[in-house]
Amino acid sequence: MKKIKIMGLIVLLSTSLFSCKKFSELQQNPSAIVNAAPKLVFTGLLLNMSYSPWSADHRNNQYMVLNESYYGNQAYGWTTSDYGNYTQLANVVRLETEAQRVGATAAPYLALAKFFRAYFFVSMTTMFGDIPMSQALQGPTDHNFAPKYDSQHDVYMQCLKLLDDANNDLTPLIAGKAVVEGDFYYNGDLSKWQKLINSFRLRVLISLSKRADDNADLNIRKQFTDIVSNPAKYPLILTNADNFQLVYNSSDVSNRYPLWPSDGIVLYQDLRNTLGATYVDIATKTQDPRLLVIALPTDSAKKSGDAAYATKFTSFKGGKTGDLQTTLKAQAVAGKLSNINFSYWEASPAGIPNILLGAAEVNLSIAEAVNRGWVPGDAAGYYNQGITESCKFYGVTDPAKINTFLTANAYSGNNTAGLTQILQQKYVAFFENSGREAYYNARRTGIPKFDIGPSNANNNLIPTRWAYPTSEYAVNTVNLKAAIQSQFNGADNQNGITWQIK
Repeated sequence: MKKIKIMGLIVLLSTSLFSCKKFSELQQNPSAIVNAAPKLVFTGLLLNMSYSPWSADHRNNQYMVLNESYYGNQAYGWTTSDYGNYTQLANVVRLETEAQRVGATAAPYLALAKFFRAYFFVSMTTMFGDIPMSQALQGPTDHNFAPKYDSQHDVYMQCLKLLDDANNDLTPLIAGKAVVEGDFYYNGDLSKWQKLINSFRLRVLISLSKRADDNADLNIRKQFTDIVSNPAKYPLILTNADNFQLVYNSSDVSNRYPLWPSDGIVLYQDLRNTLGATYVDIATKTQDPRLLVIALPTDSAKKSGDAAYATKFTSFKGGKTGDLQTTLKAQAVAGKLSNINFSYWEASPAGIPNILLGAAEVNLSIAEAVNRGWVPGDAAGYYNQGITESCKFYGVTDPAKINTFLTANAYSGNNTAGLTQILQQKYVAFFENSGREAYYNARRTGIPKFDIGPSNANNNLIPTRWAYPTSEYAVNTVNLKAAIQSQFNGADNQNGITWQIK
C-alpha cells in the first residue's frame, strides 16, 4: 500500500510539472537553436546570395556554348518549379526578429535587412513580372498563405524606397563606427555596404530606362540624378576595391573556386568550355586585351605555324549559340573554337573572385545615364573608368595596353553610337560575373544582339521572362491567374512582355 501511495505521488508531481508547461513549449526541440544570434542569420543570407558564375547563366548570357548534349542544350526552354527567394526572404524576416530581440547594438542588421528585402524581391520581379510582396511573408502570423500579386511597378517603388531608407539608416551608424559580424564580403565595414546599396539602386533605376518618361511617381531620372550628384550622401562603388564580390579560399575545400578540379585532373578539351561568338565577336572587333587573358586561341591557329598566333585576335573564335549542337561539337573537335584559358581561371584553388556587383558596371551605368540625358556629366570619363576597372579585374594592368584600347575605341559621344559602345562594354565587363545582368541588359536594350538559330526551340525568340513557377498553380491559383490576366491576357509563357521592358 505504501508503495502504491509513493507511485501515485510521483505521477501527481509529474502531472503537475507538465501542466505548468504550455503545449507549444513541449513541441520545441530542446536541441534546436531557438534564438539565433543575428550574425549567424546574416552569414546564412550572404551564403545564399552567392552562386557559381559557371552555371547555366553563362549560356543564357551567350558567353559560352554547350556542345555536348549530355549536359543539356540551349533550346531556350526555361522553366522553374518555385520562386526560391521567398525562402531567403523568410530568413530576412528572421534576421529582423533576432536583431530587434538583441536591441540597439543590432541596429546595423535592421538597416541591411532592408537591402536584402529589396535585393531578393528585385531578383524575382525581374525574372517573372508581378509577384507577391505587400502580403508576402505573412503566413505564420496572419495565416495568409495565398498573397495577392503586386504590380511590377509597385514592387519597384517599394524596393527603391527600401534602398533609400537603408542608405539613410546606415549614415549615423557609420558615423558611430558601428560594425556587423559574420560578414565575409566586407568584413563588417558598413561604409562599403552603403556603397553597395546605392550602387544596387542605380542598377535598379537604369533597368527601368524604358519607363523613365512615363512614371512621375517613380521619378527615375531624378532619383538617379540625386544619387550621382551627391556622393557624400550616396557613396558608390567606383573602383574595384569596393566590389561586392565573393573571394574564394585556397585552403577551404568548401569554398574553392567552382572550376577547381577536386581530383587534380583538368579536362582541357572539355567541350563545355567553348566560348560564345556573341562575346568573342565584340572582343575581336575591338581588339580587346581582356580576351587574350581569359581565353585560348583555337587549336587551328596554334597549328598554323604562325609564331605570333597567340597575340593575334584572328586566332580566337566563338561558337554561335543558335547553331545545332552537332555543328558546334564538330567545330570544337576540329579545334576551330576557343576555350577558356585554364591557366588563368585555375591558377589556384582560389581562382577568380565572383563579382555580384562591381565598379565597371556602376561607371558604365552612369555613362549610360549621361548619354541618355538623365544626368549632367562626362560620359566619356565614366566610360573610360568602367573599362579600366574591368581590364584591371581581368589582369590587364599595364596602363599602356589599357590606353591603347581606349584610344582605339574612343567614346563616340552622347549619341546612338556612343550608347552602343557603352552597352557593349558593359556586356564584356559582365563576363562570368553578376549573374544574369548581361542577359537582362540585352533584353532591355537589344545590345548586343543575341544569336538565334536552328537550336532555338522557342519560335526563334530569345525569352523575355520566366514563366511562373509550377508550384504556384497549386498553392495560389486565384491570385496567380489574376496576375497573368492583367499582364499577359491570360498566357503565362516565357515570351510575355513585362511592364519593366514594354
